[in-house]
Amino acid sequence: MKKYSGIITGSWEDVTLICGGTHAEPVEMVLQQGPASLFYACPKYHAENRLEGERACSNRLSIEDYTKMLEHLHGVIIDAELNDQRIQLANFTWRDRKGTVYKVVSQNMDKLVISVYNKRAVHT
Repeated sequence: MKKYSGIITGSWEDVTLICGGTHAEPVEMVLQQGPASLFYACPKYHAENRLEGERACSNRLSIEDYTKMLEHLHGVIIDAELNDQRIQLANFTWRDRKGTVYKVVSQNMDKLVISVYNKRAVHT
């Protein structure tokens, strides 16, 4: 059975977040400095990253919520390993207690691409 310890130990390097908003093409979220801490944000929030007439996207994810997302995934992976199961995370979807929707878009070896849609941030 393949062990997923690489995902657990190298999570920050092995996870790419993309905006779950309504973009024509996938948009990779980027780390930004906020007033108090770093957070992941859709670059389409800034006018210079949008096409003419394209709406701003305020989708974002705090570092605290990013860490909780990783902990959730680690729990799923560990549970599968403890049950001697091989897990494929592609298309795995869940919602956190704040209503943020996560979906594993792809899994390539230990690399994950995860779509994030923070409904609270987008609709404020």
